[in-house]
Amino acid sequence: MITNRFEEWKERQRLVGVEQGRLDGERALVLRLIQHRFGDAPTTLRLRLQSASQAELENLADRVLDATSVDDLFQ
Repeated sequence: MITNRFEEWKERQRLVGVEQGRLDGERALVLRLIQHRFGDAPTTLRLRLQSASQAELENLADRVLDATSVDDLFQ
């Protein structure tokens, strides 16, 4: 019983780690796209990306294709 619970806990932690890694990768990619398009990203933008959800990051990735400035990303 203890072994089963430990294994379940271990699997949950692994999945949390995978999800966090995926989110970190999306953040890095969105930041890279923004920097490629507009140059160095201000600290406020970097902080905003750090707290962005997966849905927000996906939205930003789409918006960076059409935005004419960094400000356009958030309007």
